[in-house]
Amino acid sequence: MELAKRTGKFGWKKLRVALDSSPLEGAGRVEDTWNLIGRAMSKVLHAVSLALEVEESEVIREAKLTVLEGQSVKAALDIDWDDEDAQRSALKRLLDEVSRLEDWVAQRAKKEVAEPPLKDALALLRRVVDQDTEPDPPDGRPRIKEGVAPDRVISIGDPEMRHGRKSKTKRFDGYKRHVSIANGLILGTAVEPANVSEYVPTPRLLSAAQRHGKIEVLDIDRGYLPSPAVEQLHREGVTVHSRAWRMNRYLGLFTKEDFQIDLRRQRVVCPAGKIARILASSIAWFSADDCARCLAKPRCTTAERRSIYIHRQEDLLLQLRRRRHTPVGRAELRKRVAVEHRLARIGAIQGRRARYRGARKNELDLNRAAALANLHVLAGLRTAA
Repeated sequence: MELAKRTGKFGWKKLRVALDSSPLEGAGRVEDTWNLIGRAMSKVLHAVSLALEVEESEVIREAKLTVLEGQSVKAALDIDWDDEDAQRSALKRLLDEVSRLEDWVAQRAKKEVAEPPLKDALALLRRVVDQDTEPDPPDGRPRIKEGVAPDRVISIGDPEMRHGRKSKTKRFDGYKRHVSIANGLILGTAVEPANVSEYVPTPRLLSAAQRHGKIEVLDIDRGYLPSPAVEQLHREGVTVHSRAWRMNRYLGLFTKEDFQIDLRRQRVVCPAGKIARILASSIAWFSADDCARCLAKPRCTTAERRSIYIHRQEDLLLQLRRRRHTPVGRAELRKRVAVEHRLARIGAIQGRRARYRGARKNELDLNRAAALANLHVLAGLRTAA
C-alpha cells in the first residue's frame, strides 16, 4: 500500500480481485479397497499396541489376524484375483478379521478406545469398510460396491485426500489450491480436498482481499458463482466477470438462452412469442394449449408444456450471458489471465505434488509459496519505481 501511494502505479482503495484454483496432487499413496482396509487395520493395530504397551505380534496372535501376518494383505490372502468366487470368499475372510480386531480392541482397551489416536484409527477403519463394501442382495455375502462412494477416503497415509477432476476425462488425487489476487499480489489462499467445490472457500478468499481495500470488480471462474458471498457482492454493486454455466442442447431442443427473461416484468417470452408469468416458485409455465398448437414444439420440449426455472442469481447470469456476446465483455473475461499467471508461479515454487499430508499443512506451504511469489512482484515494482 505504501508502494502504491509513493509510485502512483496502482491503486488500493478500489480493488479488482480475481480468484482461481489449480490441482495439487496428494503426498499419500492412493490404494484400492483391499489395501485400504488392510492399512487401516494396521493403523488400529499400531495404535492399540501403543495404548496397551503390548507387542503387535501378540495382538495378531490373540485376535487371529492372519491377513496382517504377511508382507501385504493381498499376499496373505493369496488367491487367484481373476476368480470372482475366490475374491468374494477372500473379502468375507478379510471383513471377518476386521470384526475380530474391533471386538478384541473393545474388550481389551475399553478406556483407550475413547481417546485418540486409537479412537481415530477405529473410525477410519470402519469408514473405509462401510464406504467400499456392501451385502450382496442374493445371498448377503459381502461384495465390493460398484462405483465410487461420495467423499470416499482414497489414502490411509493422508485421509483428507480426495478424487478430483481437471475435466470430465482427467482425474487427479489430492487437493485444490486456491488464491485471490489484486494488482498482481496474492492476498488470500486456501487448500481444500479435491472433491470440494470452488465456492466453498470463496468467502475466506474474498475476506482476505477485503482486508486490503474495497472490491470493485471480481473476476472468477464459473465454479465460484454459487457462493453466497459472490451473490452478496453483486447485490452491493460489485461488477462480476465470469462465464455463465453452459446450456447444453438436449436432443437439439431450445435452451434457456433461447427465451427472453424479463425479471422486471416477471415474465418469460418463448421463441414463438408466447408469454409465461414467473411464479413465486421461481418457475414459469407456458400454457399447455399454446404448446400443443405451437409449430416449434418439436424443437422445444418433449413434455406437454415447457417450463423455465429462474435461478436465484438470474439477474447476474443474464448480465454474464449478455457480456459474453460483446467484444468488450470478452475482453474483460480475458483479464482473468492475471490470476492464472500467479498460479503458474505458485506451481513453479510449490510444485505440482504436495510436500505434506493434510489440508492445513499444505495451506501453510501454499502461503510460503505465495509470499515468495509476492516478493518477485514487489521486486519488479520497486525496480520500476
